[in-house]
Amino acid sequence: TNNVEQSPILGLVVVLLSCCSSGFAGVYFEKLLKGSDISIWMRNIHLAGYGVIVGLFGVFWTDGAVVQEKGFFFGYNAWVWWVIAMQAFGGLLVAVVVKYADNILKGFATSLAIIVSCVVSVFLWGFVITLKFSVGTALVLGAVYLYSLPKPATKLLPN
Repeated sequence: TNNVEQSPILGLVVVLLSCCSSGFAGVYFEKLLKGSDISIWMRNIHLAGYGVIVGLFGVFWTDGAVVQEKGFFFGYNAWVWWVIAMQAFGGLLVAVVVKYADNILKGFATSLAIIVSCVVSVFLWGFVITLKFSVGTALVLGAVYLYSLPKPATKLLPN
């Protein structure tokens, strides 16, 4: 066992900050997609450009000597290319969902995908479902159900 000191309060604060920043990023991304006349494909190219710049900076900062010696694509195999293709497709799919639905629906879809992946992992790799996982799954499924209910009829107040 490791004798690493952990702080549950710090962990909770970091998770809450991560949730908030993810929510703000999702709302801003939705605003970018829905609030401009630029096509979804051009917007993805713009956003990917920033990601490439930051990513390349990180690669050369941490592994610059190795990249210069062996090349950028050293060690890539069919599985790596498959993962890259799946991530690219996933990014395009998220943009389409956010453009034509909304950020909340994207969050629900992501949560359901995680649940389905974990359930499939039970059969493929022997993943053990815990009580915490079951409670989390129940909360996500309940939230999806509540979100999908029709809106109640609203009554207009007389003047």
